[in-house]
Amino acid sequence: ATVTIKGTGNYTGSVKKTFKINPKGTAISKVTAGKKQFKAKWKKNTTQTTGYEIRYSTNKNFSKAVKKTSVTNNKTTSKTVTGLKGKKKYYVQIRTYKTVSGTKYYSDWSKSKTVTTKK
Repeated sequence: ATVTIKGTGNYTGSVKKTFKINPKGTAISKVTAGKKQFKAKWKKNTTQTTGYEIRYSTNKNFSKAVKKTSVTNNKTTSKTVTGLKGKKKYYVQIRTYKTVSGTKYYSDWSKSKTVTTKK
């Protein structure tokens, strides 16, 4: 967004400032384990949001073995992630994004939820 401030009366000149507004985030409300998969559910956030990005890892700090998947419809409230290892603990986070002129702007990652897949 860009804001222009112009002086009036005894004040002359103008200042133009540009800043980035990140979208409001969301949180995972529930993660359900399945056979070598999990299903994540979250609250819908359609205001200034284009879609969601989910990341999951077997590392609680998300420092290695991190995978991501995107949901491009902002009205969707769940995603099933398949092709995982059975009886493995996964940490899951979500964030929203807004696409403006081909550039994606992201919210912060949510708090992580844990799920152990079934064999």
